[in-house]
Amino acid sequence: MTPHLGASTVEAQDKAGTAVAEMVRLALQGEFVPYAVNISAGAEVSEIVRPFLHLAERLGALMAGLSQTGVRALECAYLGRIAEADTRVLTLAILKGLLGAVVHEPVSFVNAPTLARERGIGLSEMRSTVSRDYVSLISLRAETDEGPVTVGGTLLGKRDNERVTQVFDFDVEIAPAEHMVFFTYQDVPGVIGTVGTILGEHGVNIATMEVGRRSEGGEALMGLTVDAPVPPQVLEDIGRTIGASRLRAITLPL
Repeated sequence: MTPHLGASTVEAQDKAGTAVAEMVRLALQGEFVPYAVNISAGAEVSEIVRPFLHLAERLGALMAGLSQTGVRALECAYLGRIAEADTRVLTLAILKGLLGAVVHEPVSFVNAPTLARERGIGLSEMRSTVSRDYVSLISLRAETDEGPVTVGGTLLGKRDNERVTQVFDFDVEIAPAEHMVFFTYQDVPGVIGTVGTILGEHGVNIATMEVGRRSEGGEALMGLTVDAPVPPQVLEDIGRTIGASRLRAITLPL
């Protein structure tokens, strides 16, 4: 870290000391530290970008959970108003979330790019001021051994409420939570009730449910937030009963 220490008055020195203490606090909590010399993400985070930092990390963790065979390449796209700002720190946050979910060592804004390179993850960014449905949107596309995986997210309203807007190329709008479940299935009557019954029999309470589909009777995606982790055997039960595929139980950072 390189805070300005050339202060010549007592008041200025106090402010410099406070700045150093704040930077140390951020570093110890694993958060972004402005002016850190070993972070290539710009000295400051713009007011447009700052609210997206937490969401970006969670989208990275969500991508890790969806991509069970590992990520070979990752494209981070910034669409809409957010594309007007320096988004490098958001890419670092995405990597932090992605790698923090799969490696056994602490991941920070500093070492995330190095860890990604060591694991052979190709990284690219794309920006466009055009966004189809939202003022600002983060869209991730990963190349995995099982094919491409997509995740999108945005902030809504004056309170910057986080929303996941795309999973596996399905459009949804679901608030991310600590415990989430996703799977695809055939869109036929009775599936929603069956899934609720299975989870209820295993003592898993559903907080929210979101369904996305491309056409009536075709493939659909169900996204759930639940109050506790869903055990693997419960996922297997859902898969057998409704013929679901791409079943994922994911834990996101708070």
